[in-house]
Amino acid sequence: MKKVDKNAAFLWAKRLFIYFCGLGCIATGIAFSAKSGLGVSPVGSPANVLYQIGLSLGWDEKLFNLGNWTIAVYCVYILMQIILLGKSFKPVQLLQLGVSFAFGWLVNLTTAMVSGLPAPSNYGMQLVYLLVNIPMVALGVMLYLSPNLLPTPGEGVALAISEKWNTTVATGKTVFDCSMVVISAIVSLLFFHGLVGVREGTVLCALLTGFVMRQFQKLLQKPLLRFVERESRVNRYLEAAAEGYTVDATGKPKILIAIGREFGSGGYEIGKLLAERLGVTFYDEQLNVLAAEESGIPLAKVQEMEEHLMREALYDFKAGAYEMAGDGLSIEERLFVAQTAVIRRIAAGDESCVIMGRCADYTLYDNPNCFRIYIHAIPRARTDRIMNQFGLNEAEARRQMQITDASRRNHYRHFTGREYGKQEYYHLSVDSSTIGTDASVQLIMECIRMWCDVRGTHPLSTV
Repeated sequence: MKKVDKNAAFLWAKRLFIYFCGLGCIATGIAFSAKSGLGVSPVGSPANVLYQIGLSLGWDEKLFNLGNWTIAVYCVYILMQIILLGKSFKPVQLLQLGVSFAFGWLVNLTTAMVSGLPAPSNYGMQLVYLLVNIPMVALGVMLYLSPNLLPTPGEGVALAISEKWNTTVATGKTVFDCSMVVISAIVSLLFFHGLVGVREGTVLCALLTGFVMRQFQKLLQKPLLRFVERESRVNRYLEAAAEGYTVDATGKPKILIAIGREFGSGGYEIGKLLAERLGVTFYDEQLNVLAAEESGIPLAKVQEMEEHLMREALYDFKAGAYEMAGDGLSIEERLFVAQTAVIRRIAAGDESCVIMGRCADYTLYDNPNCFRIYIHAIPRARTDRIMNQFGLNEAEARRQMQITDASRRNHYRHFTGREYGKQEYYHLSVDSSTIGTDASVQLIMECIRMWCDVRGTHPLSTV
């Protein structure tokens, strides 16, 4: 008999524990929002409307309770997936039935627990109950997504929509959520001649849950991913390295150079000169064109965003407001997704290249052909360079340097969870103000030669 791997069993136990803790938090949030009478989340609104109809008709609440209605609606969601995907629907996705029954039971359990609380006697008390729901659901979503096990039926429909019509998952979710709200509102209007079970609370949940979840992620996501052992950079790097090194179109060992830099450090000039010396493609402005094509965002808007990255606090709130608008992503998120897709597509091709910024060092962190560089310089040298390059006085140059540095740090931290410029994320950090542009390029080329040799590949003949 095959011996049980205790480590693997323990890992699965941890992941299942976090998964069901997440479902429990979401169920608790639903119980509070249902008690508020102001509506629940878009995915849960059909079940809540049906539950309210059952209450008004005097149906046996032991049978027609909120949890059981949730199970019934979730089963319909699974049927929708089968219809949408047809032969593409995988049998393993039927495990969502088990999730539906477990979640329905949790909703009944938490509803029973909340039933002991006093009924809201005024609108202010209703809002209090609703506002308990939002952080509970936000925390629950973060928890249950962390192990990356199985989507709930609601998310399954969003995934099916995106696959069926070849669109983004965010678009699929927006279409599905909006459809459920509309259907719930129509049913409520037909039966109650008013909105019952789907109200302003539904919209508030949609707008604020994403924002609150981002705050939880800043505090808890890293330790949570470590706990479920889903993010192991070292293991992923070793696995990628074990696949071996590819060659480019010329037959030479392929190399992807990702450069991050401080504003005014001369990183752009160094990257461009490095690409020329190596005889490889230099990607900077071309990435804007490709990302614009990928995302559908006008090129002028992409270029504007590249020049003026927004501050983190404003970004988080604005991003949260996109849960029920557009394609479910803020324009900054759409651009980042597009840039990431373009960079990965370039990396999967047969060319060597230099890529400037765009979090490429993070995107290609596990790629064994990627050499990561960070260019920095002392403030005085950076200020002088900015003054000469843009024709600014010293005070304005310093101000632009501080604003741009802060924007890049916030942007990088938001999308990667890392601190911009931290040495451990790069193979090489170069102070361009100490040795100058040309010597910096020579130093980088020498390091690349040694890096190739250590990994058992032959250095590029142009190095």
